[in-house]
Amino acid sequence: MSEDKTAAETRGLDRKAIAAREAEREATAPGWPGDELRMPETARRRMEEYLLQSEERLRIQYRYIPVPTLTWRRKGDDFIVTDYNIAMEELTDGMIGEHLGARASVVFKIRPDILADFHKCYTERRVVRRETPYRLFTNRKRKHIAFTYAYVPPDLVLVHLDDITPRKEAEEALLQSRRELRRLSTRLLAAAEQERKRMARDLHDSIGQHLTAIKFNAESILGLLSDGQEEQAARSIKAGIPVIRQTIEEVRRIIMDLRPTILDDLGILATISWFCREFQQIYGHIRVEQKIALTEGDVPGELKIVIYRLLQEGMNNVAKHSGARLVRISLGKDRRTIRLAIADDGRGFDPAARPGRDEQTGGIGLVGMRERTEFSGGRMRIVSAPGRGTRITAAWPLTPTLAATPPSPGAGAGSRVQRRG
Repeated sequence: MSEDKTAAETRGLDRKAIAAREAEREATAPGWPGDELRMPETARRRMEEYLLQSEERLRIQYRYIPVPTLTWRRKGDDFIVTDYNIAMEELTDGMIGEHLGARASVVFKIRPDILADFHKCYTERRVVRRETPYRLFTNRKRKHIAFTYAYVPPDLVLVHLDDITPRKEAEEALLQSRRELRRLSTRLLAAAEQERKRMARDLHDSIGQHLTAIKFNAESILGLLSDGQEEQAARSIKAGIPVIRQTIEEVRRIIMDLRPTILDDLGILATISWFCREFQQIYGHIRVEQKIALTEGDVPGELKIVIYRLLQEGMNNVAKHSGARLVRISLGKDRRTIRLAIADDGRGFDPAARPGRDEQTGGIGLVGMRERTEFSGGRMRIVSAPGRGTRITAAWPLTPTLAATPPSPGAGAGSRVQRRG
């Protein structure tokens, strides 16, 4: 009996020893609580150095992120500025350092929408975005900013302030260009309709009347011939010749208004001289001076009609609106550019107040001249001031493609010189 008891006790002691050894192995296994207390000193220092290096890398990455960034820490019901990066310094001209510790409720006092984004990001633990016009609280510059708010546990909100002002300005310029294009298209249609009305009126008032007179004269001549009054018929024929001549002149005038045949027959230089002579005959009180500093071969074929239409519209603007006594026309060329200039000594105007729309005449005016210039690859510049006259310059770069393009007849009708009286 005693032997059985001793064996049982021995087995119990063995079990206790085995349990103690297992507990010791578990206590020294990796990840056991308190393991760091038993970690060798060199390993612990190595771990601390790694953590410090990792923290420094993150710090450097934060500093050099190319997007301006602010770090805000939750403080009560508010947020305060605790850090910023180099891009933020550049955006604020170095003034952000003066605002460390600033409260969001003060900085964004007049922008409750931005404050609401802070709280939404923090309470909902999610990224919040907003694009909005904004005046910077540091240097007071007005920008268009894309805000991005990101929650960082436990109590931080990172805010990126991406300056999208150039993109927004480009988008607005594109929209403005489209609006201008729509307005121009509308005015072009209106101008085309006005041109049709003018042509119909010219045909009715001049050609129609002349043809009616010729018809009645022909009928009268036939009646005289049938009655044997040949001498009277001959006198009627002679009297009708001036009417026929006037009809021919009127047809020629209408053709020249649509497209001067001289442009195709003799070229742009002869056309400019002819146009200036016609202009001075009609507007005798305006003196016209020409300066042509190139040859006919220097002007590419497709530019000839463009130059003529610009001259036509510019000179009509001088006659209608400027009150000028002198207008100077120059057409020249250097190694890289062909340049047309029309300058007058008239009353002038403010180009910023009147950006090119010819509201008084209903025509496409300066807007049409600019569009015609740009569509042909050039650039137009207007220099004017009240009481200082006006100078319009159109310039086209002489690219190899442009210079090598063969002449083309072109198309389209511009404003015509209106005859007085």
